[in-house]
Amino acid sequence: MRLNDKDISKLKVTYDKTSKGRPAWIEIKGLPEGARFISIHCGKKGTEGTRIQAYQTYLLENLYLPLNYTKEEMSKFYDKFSEYYDKSLRSTNYNILAAEFMIKKLKKHIKKGEFLDLGAGTGLITEMFVKEGFGPATLVDYSQGMLNKAKKIKSLKGCKFVKADIRKLNLKKKFDFILSFFSFGSSSYFDRDEMNNLLKIVKNHLKENGLFVVLGHTSVSEFKSSFNPLDMGIHTLDKEKKFYTDYFIGRKK
Repeated sequence: MRLNDKDISKLKVTYDKTSKGRPAWIEIKGLPEGARFISIHCGKKGTEGTRIQAYQTYLLENLYLPLNYTKEEMSKFYDKFSEYYDKSLRSTNYNILAAEFMIKKLKKHIKKGEFLDLGAGTGLITEMFVKEGFGPATLVDYSQGMLNKAKKIKSLKGCKFVKADIRKLNLKKKFDFILSFFSFGSSSYFDRDEMNNLLKIVKNHLKENGLFVVLGHTSVSEFKSSFNPLDMGIHTLDKEKKFYTDYFIGRKK
């Protein structure tokens, strides 16, 4: 749909000003409900020409990300998204209920232990595992904004916070188990052809007989070559809306 000048004047627009070429994210308040895609003009007419860029909402209404985003742009997007992240997760409660489900599953195989959380975000899920007696934890995320939120959680005092690209991770430390919620295998973070290297990185950070604990929309069958499955399947997030997700707990071979 096209908006007239009067409608456009009512919009509240903020955007990333740190990137060259195009903003990593755009926040627009006041658009008609259900607006998923927008087109914007980047560049100066007569100098660089006018380039039309397409953006889409991602995880949160009003916050837009380039369709063909780069990893750097996704990182900046999550810096901005960190302002709303916890509220967004609690609005559906899917992640929290899923964490409770996985904690019960995990306790059948390990009662305590130091763990690494890949794609930890604001630490909301990490905190739940720590409160159940697991830890200390090392939280890894490529968004400093997310980690800054996590550092404010009192129960995570004594934990470590690492800003890093998981694809290049080398902490020179091994853990009792590695956790990843809606991060590992996500196209937002990794390309499919990077999976073999990612699994090597996971194994390099696990102690002998360490566990890999994953929940998210990914093909867990790929993990069988590197881990002996202890529990795996499909977890129902919302039966009415037909939202499901895979989960996997495996022991390092």
